[in-house]
Amino acid sequence: MEIDILNELLSESVAKLFNPRAVYNFKKPNPVYDNYQKNSNNTSSSSISSMQSDQPKFEQPQQKLSNPPTIEQWVNIIGPQKLQESLTKLNIDLAKLTKRDLELMSMDQLQNEKKRVKNELKFYDANFQSIFNRFPLRNEKEPMRPLYIYYKKLKQQIDKQSTNNTQGEIQKRIEDLKKTRAELREKLNNFQNEFTTTHNRRIRFHKDIAPVEKEYKLYKEIKNEIQKLENILQKK
Repeated sequence: MEIDILNELLSESVAKLFNPRAVYNFKKPNPVYDNYQKNSNNTSSSSISSMQSDQPKFEQPQQKLSNPPTIEQWVNIIGPQKLQESLTKLNIDLAKLTKRDLELMSMDQLQNEKKRVKNELKFYDANFQSIFNRFPLRNEKEPMRPLYIYYKKLKQQIDKQSTNNTQGEIQKRIEDLKKTRAELREKLNNFQNEFTTTHNRRIRFHKDIAPVEKEYKLYKEIKNEIQKLENILQKK
């Protein structure tokens, strides 16, 4: 009977070996290996995360200028650069420039500075034209506005000094004419006194002033010119 039971058990075991649906687990549990695998997986994940976090962060590059640049790029980027180049070439700091600085400049210095600034403004227009095949419009000259303002101040100072110089010249001319007029008046008065003494009468006829007719006409012309110049000064 024991033999029959043993045969039955062996038959069941052999049958299981050839049963395709049977599931076998030959792996024995190994706590040390399993723990190592778990730690390795965690370490790998953390290492990858660390490597990713250590990667350098690159900023987005600035927008490159198109070739040729657009009008917007010229006005916003290239134009301001041209202004700084001109200010550097002129060696001026508009933020520190005062009205007094211009007043202390001589006429020759003002004229020379005006010419230099005008050349820079023309250079800006020429650069614009070389790219866009036309001269810039008013809004396209906006980057150079500070230099245009400086140019206008130079012109105003030149006009002011010219006016002052003109007034000074007029005043000097009046003084010279008055001096000449005084000399002529003295000469005419002397002639009149001599005429009265000689002819026992005052000058009455045109022929009486024949000897000093030229001086008399010049005296009248100078008198009229002085009056005109004084009127000009009063209007300024």
